[in-house]
Amino acid sequence: MKNVALFVGNDIFSWLACQDVISALNKECAFTVYFPLVKASRRFQEPAVRQLGLYERQVLNDFVFPFVTRHADICQGAYQAPQVFLAGSAVKAHRIADINDATFISSLGNMDAVISLRCYQKFSADYVRAFSQRGKLLWNLHPGDLPHYRGVMTLFRAMVNGEKNCALTLHEMDEQWDAGPVIARQSAELRYDLSFLENMILLGCRSGAFLAHHLIRADEREAITVELQGDYRYWGFPDAHSLAQAEALGIELIDHDAIRRHYLSLFVGDEFHELAGQFAAGFDDFIRAHSHD
Repeated sequence: MKNVALFVGNDIFSWLACQDVISALNKECAFTVYFPLVKASRRFQEPAVRQLGLYERQVLNDFVFPFVTRHADICQGAYQAPQVFLAGSAVKAHRIADINDATFISSLGNMDAVISLRCYQKFSADYVRAFSQRGKLLWNLHPGDLPHYRGVMTLFRAMVNGEKNCALTLHEMDEQWDAGPVIARQSAELRYDLSFLENMILLGCRSGAFLAHHLIRADEREAITVELQGDYRYWGFPDAHSLAQAEALGIELIDHDAIRRHYLSLFVGDEFHELAGQFAAGFDDFIRAHSHD
């Protein structure tokens, strides 16, 4: 696999997957990372869902990444901020306003694979036509067990439904959301003693190695059998009734202290690191200033 384009969302799951797959295959592949603009949604979201976005994306991009970039010389976490990691790995990165711009699609003609890691813009039919004609890979890595859990916050839906396990699902992209043929899935335990976002973080830590394994399989021309999905429900953001149902079951979207500890461990170091107190205070201040509660 020579040239691989990664379209990366601005959430914690996406970045964990991105850094790990590049770390695993940077000697075998030439990666280019694209960060698509997150377009504002006009759909109403419950305050609890907006609060989830604060922990999953906003505090990550506006506090955690700047903090660890400023202190990159002494941070000891397994993960780095994008700016630091990509520069150190000699990987080019670009911000893209519209991934479906015809000129931009044409610029990807040298790519052997285009892979979505929770890209928040939908890939148009032009991608499907272009890459199928060229015999290139057009894949999506989905944090959920397809075909039963298409859509967003699918681990939350699985928890509400009492599932024992969730899954990472790698599938070919077609013209619909999360509906293309399944290439592979990897099961993982759902932890009901943890919040939804903690389960997402744990799944994210497994996702890069899973994706790297299947990129190697494809590069070695190993025969891959795909599974057609059929018609299944697409899950949108939960409404007030679904959130109340989860609360009655003891399912949390976020555990503030636990998420702060995860970010500290992933990017800075343990609780005894010299920056731990400064990080925790800054994290708490940011959440208080931007909370949707």
